[in-house]
Amino acid sequence: MDSSLALIIVAVVVIWWILEIIGNWKLFKKAGRAGWLSIIPFVNIYTEYNLCWKGSRGILLIIALIVANSITPAAAESSGAMMVVAGIASIVAIYLQIVESHKLAKAFGKGMGWTILLIIFDRLARVILGFGSAQYVGKR
Repeated sequence: MDSSLALIIVAVVVIWWILEIIGNWKLFKKAGRAGWLSIIPFVNIYTEYNLCWKGSRGILLIIALIVANSITPAAAESSGAMMVVAGIASIVAIYLQIVESHKLAKAFGKGMGWTILLIIFDRLARVILGFGSAQYVGKR
C-alpha cells in the first residue's frame, strides 16, 4: 500500500473518531449531563442508560454485555453448560441493546426509523443526534 494512501486512511479514521467524541459529548450535553462523562469507559455506558431507562433495568444490559463478552471466548473452547450460558447472555445482550436503541431514540423525540438507524449504524446515528436539532425529551 502506498504510504500516502495509508496516511489518508489514518487521517480519515482520526477525524471520524474526533467527530464521534464531539457528537457523544454534545448528546450528553443535550440531555443535561456533563459532556466529559461520554469519554470515560463504563461511566459513559452507565450515564447513557440512565438517560434512557427508568430504574436500574439498564444495569441488566451492562451485566449481560460483560457476561457475554467474558464467557463467549471460554465457551468456544468448552462445551455444555458454559456454551448455553454464553448463548443466552449473548441473546439477552442483543435484545437489550435493541431496546436501548429504541429508548435512546424516544428519549430524543425520534421514532422507529431512528431506532433502526441506531441498531444498524449506531455510531453514525449518535453523531447525527449530537450535532443535529434533536432535543432530549426525557425517559419514555
